[in-house]
Amino acid sequence: MIISDRFSHRKISYSAILFFAFLLLVTGVTAVDPVNSSANTPDPTAIHFFYTPLCSSCHKVMPYIEEYGTAHPDILIQYHNIGDNQDDILLFESFRKMHPKEKLFVPVVFIGDEVLIGEDVIFSDFEQKVQEFQVQGNDALIPDITASTETITVNPMILLLAALGEGFNPCGLLVLALLLVSLMAVDSRKTILLVGSAYIIAFFLIRVLSGFAIFSVIQIPGVAQIFLIAAGIIAIIAGLFQIKDGFVKNPKALFSIPQSKKSSISKYLKIASVPAGFIVGALTGLYGMACTVGIYISILGMIYQDFSSGIIYLLAYNVVVVLPLLAILLLVLFGLSPEKLNSWRDERKGLLRIAIGVIMLVMGIIILVQVFL
Repeated sequence: MIISDRFSHRKISYSAILFFAFLLLVTGVTAVDPVNSSANTPDPTAIHFFYTPLCSSCHKVMPYIEEYGTAHPDILIQYHNIGDNQDDILLFESFRKMHPKEKLFVPVVFIGDEVLIGEDVIFSDFEQKVQEFQVQGNDALIPDITASTETITVNPMILLLAALGEGFNPCGLLVLALLLVSLMAVDSRKTILLVGSAYIIAFFLIRVLSGFAIFSVIQIPGVAQIFLIAAGIIAIIAGLFQIKDGFVKNPKALFSIPQSKKSSISKYLKIASVPAGFIVGALTGLYGMACTVGIYISILGMIYQDFSSGIIYLLAYNVVVVLPLLAILLLVLFGLSPEKLNSWRDERKGLLRIAIGVIMLVMGIIILVQVFL
């Protein structure tokens, strides 16, 4: 089956790009939801001690607190390891939001609405603050933070549109088109399918693994807020550059696969084998993220707050990202010329950059608005 030439001449209108941006803005306004999860809701009657196994000061403080708890069995003391316990990390974030002006670090103790930071302060003030906490009773209980705390969550429509925008980025399309061009000499649909599939699978795996690595770093207490601000700023800057490059003929694109890495990819393009296809996909997944870095880190910034659902979002997002690549592979299998595909991509490269830039710009604005409001 031969695909019609109309495919290579279909034009992407600027009005479609504007509609795309408008849709992102409309769906983005629903991205702030109140937190209402028992997993990160503190017991208001308890004293909360946060530590990490590698913290030397924590090991000095813990015996003191344990001894005090043994001597005062009427006092409820809860111990929270934020080194590797996800629920405790989320709880720590809840306390951090209660004390936005404090620079929190372990060891730290929360007694009602009071916070003791560091071993010196804990040793000097712990007993006094506990006694005051007991005397004040309900007046000193931890405030209900679940009613007013807001968090950035992701609207599924934003996920879908952003993922499709990443899927149609010129970097991934270019390398796949060149790979398929090199495979046409083999004249075997099976080889094209296997090598092309290896490329897509490796591309997907590298994106998921890199996303998971960044996602895990964001979970570290105190990093999330900084990451969100940085993600918003990077997305806006990258978006503006992408839009600028879209209007310039043959631009020296700042956000593209580095020139020094293109030779690493090109030497494997001429090898018509599954391992070579896998290597090309892995390298493109790694280096090609420079093309759409603003979108990806914005999405990671939106989904970081719930680890289990965040991983599901991460997987689903990257599945959608590779759908355009999978569709192109199937089109070539059923008769589309890779040369026509590459010509179509080259003719519309500027519009694709503009569309991706608009997505980055809008997502950066959404994140920064939600962080500071």
